[in-house]
Amino acid sequence: MISWLKGKIIQNWYLSSKIGVVLDVGGVGYEVQLLSKHIDENNNTNEKEFWIHQITREESTNLYGFNEINQRDLFRKIISVNGIGPQIAMALLDEFDVNQLVDSIQDNDIKSLSKTQGIGKRIAERLVVELKNQLDCFKINKETNNVRKDKNLSNYYDKYIEEIKSILYSLGYVDKEIKDSIEFIITKEKENTILINSLSAEATTELMDKHLKKILIRLSQKST
Repeated sequence: MISWLKGKIIQNWYLSSKIGVVLDVGGVGYEVQLLSKHIDENNNTNEKEFWIHQITREESTNLYGFNEINQRDLFRKIISVNGIGPQIAMALLDEFDVNQLVDSIQDNDIKSLSKTQGIGKRIAERLVVELKNQLDCFKINKETNNVRKDKNLSNYYDKYIEEIKSILYSLGYVDKEIKDSIEFIITKEKENTILINSLSAEATTELMDKHLKKILIRLSQKST
């Protein structure tokens, strides 16, 4: 399972309403479908990183790329709803940012959701019914200065580390490599526990991106 890719964009492609890039990763060209709102900002760079969701069927393998891990994770939540496929999820994430989309679903805002191309009232209602109580992890609590409450600090920190481990396992790394590579994260465990639990969802995502990039660089250096 491909979870993250870093490479040089060598071509843009368009297929009906779908839009994406060919990403050169170590001499292999990966076709990655992107949100249309991200195409322009991803063109003017020699190297780009994407969080990936891979869907493999009998006739094809498709890669969906996102600039941020919370976009990729919300995409996964949306396509978990029966009858809602990846193109509907991409359309929703093109129309809304993550916080707006979560708010619309949790506030039963069928009218706003239905404005998205390809999203009718029935699909919008299904999203609300099935996801309304599953999206708190994406919320930023502005009223409490983005501080998470009512969570066990150590448990949340453990979940943060487990998420990193899960991503590394999905990339094919083994226990010893993963254990050695995350030691710099847990050097000051108490301080890190407090830090991670005081961050907003967006800031936590940024911190995880930073940690994973450091880990992947370290692992690639060890393998050479």
